Amino acid sequence: MSMAKRTRTPCVGICSTTYGDDVCRGCKRFAQEIINWNSFSPDEREAVWLRLEKLKTQIMKSRVEIFDPSKLSDGIKEFQLRIHEDLNNLCKAFELVKLTSKSFKDLSKFGVTITSSIKDLELLKEDIEKELYELSTAHHNRYFIEPKNYKEIK
Repeated sequence: MSMAKRTRTPCVGICSTTYGDDVCRGCKRFAQEIINWNSFSPDEREAVWLRLEKLKTQIMKSRVEIFDPSKLSDGIKEFQLRIHEDLNNLCKAFELVKLTSKSFKDLSKFGVTITSSIKDLELLKEDIEKELYELSTAHHNRYFIEPKNYKEIK
């Protein structure tokens, strides 16, 4: 994905890093990524976008099937949902669940079938948000936090 298209930030306006979280509960970026976003190079920003999209795609593969991608695009336009065109379809489905969980019971008009055992959209939203936070936290802990016993292992 070209950075020319991705000038936006992943921020969703609900930042929990201001309260001391290492991983934002809103956008799932790491505190240092939020603080340094404006000074990041296009490649650094793209790396953050790609990590978030990879995790969302992984989460949604086991929860939904997109049986009609054109219905997904058309439905997003029809309902004027703020979902960016440059996302892959599974990431669009992730955003769709987040945005419509209170207003829709079924996503078939968007060309999406829920394959998860969780069929209620509000519960599904909670589930996918929780897993994205857990995966982001695990990634942060693995690559950015020195293990307590690291010095002993050396």
